[in-house]
Amino acid sequence: MSFGEAIKSVFTKYATFSGRARRSEFWYFFLFNFLVSLVLSLIPFLSILSSLWALAVLIPTLAVTVRRFHDIGKSGWTFLYFLIPGLLYVGYLMYFIFTVAFPYIKDGSLDTELMTELLSNNVTSLVIIGVLGLIAIITWIVWIVLMARDSQPGENKWGPNPKELQQ
Repeated sequence: MSFGEAIKSVFTKYATFSGRARRSEFWYFFLFNFLVSLVLSLIPFLSILSSLWALAVLIPTLAVTVRRFHDIGKSGWTFLYFLIPGLLYVGYLMYFIFTVAFPYIKDGSLDTELMTELLSNNVTSLVIIGVLGLIAIITWIVWIVLMARDSQPGENKWGPNPKELQQ
């Protein structure tokens, strides 16, 4: 599957969570999405478009990811195993910043004495942030390895192998 075919396929199956997606379809779309997001975020007056783009491709990104899981013989719900640790990390980090760190900010800056006090008074929170971050990184690496796996040969419960259909 070529780059253009992959992009067309993902947008044609915009909200299709059934079936299977080839490795090339997933990774070409991933690259396309990354490049568009990068360009939109680098141009200051297009930053609002970056947010709109992220919303526009949220559903097709989830759909192609679920179809990719199907292609390697896993349920689409497996994606939650990889999504939840990242969400927990980001959620706890935001909680820490807004409830713990903000009181230490005075006049828009954080001096070294206040930073030392913040760190020494919140060692447990920092350990939790570190552990959640490490778990998120490990699950992200496992996700990449799974998305790079070859298709499950033959037909599985999510349909025929798209790789074998195109040959």
